[in-house]
Amino acid sequence: MLNLYPKYDPATYHTRELYRTVVETRDLRPVWAHKNSQKWKVDYEPFLFLCKETCSCCSSPLNYGLGKNNVDKSDIHTPSTDHIISQDEAKKLGWTEEQINHISNLWIVCVRCNTLKNNSTPEDIHRYKRIIEVLENIDKTSI
Repeated sequence: MLNLYPKYDPATYHTRELYRTVVETRDLRPVWAHKNSQKWKVDYEPFLFLCKETCSCCSSPLNYGLGKNNVDKSDIHTPSTDHIISQDEAKKLGWTEEQINHISNLWIVCVRCNTLKNNSTPEDIHRYKRIIEVLENIDKTSI
């Protein structure tokens, strides 16, 4: 059950319109998308569309609570905005800041997946792929 902060608070809901939307829909994604679309300087509606109920990588349910609606979240339930092509890699490719932060280069993943991806070197990613390949090809009936 979603336990919302029961009254309008500008630090939590940003605008009265967003507060009304949350109260009517019981969905905190519009508030989270509002704040983060401003942070990344992208249009709100397409950014809101990226805000799925689950992590785009691991499918963990995401809790979009902010401010007084943000309590007791683990990193697998905390949404974060991630660049599909990392900022460093994009800069090496000669991308502009506008291209790097374009909506088509953003996705919403949990903090754990974002951290795992961002801390991984290309060699680590190759290792992950190899581990997955081996695990998927194990004949479990012979074990």
